[in-house]
Amino acid sequence: MENPDTNEDIAYLKTKFNKVLIETLWSDKGEISYVIEDGFDLQEYAQMAKRILEADRDIAHDFVGTVMNKSQTEVVEFQYRSGWFLEGIADGELE
Repeated sequence: MENPDTNEDIAYLKTKFNKVLIETLWSDKGEISYVIEDGFDLQEYAQMAKRILEADRDIAHDFVGTVMNKSQTEVVEFQYRSGWFLEGIADGELE
């Protein structure tokens, strides 16, 4: 079992992420996209975004988010899982 991130881990990730973040975009479906400076590893920043969002637990629905570079030449997706208990009720997963 993987250890959950500590508050210090998340604070460090937020600081690192925010240093290169240019813009946060929201779709009509509530999916989030981040635009970051060119020259950074999008895969690394997508995983960072996922860890931050899942630690904060502010969004109550699952979605596929993206991280793209400023030039819009590269995009990496990440799967966000809310972990909210009631999420499964709407999908008929719980009885």
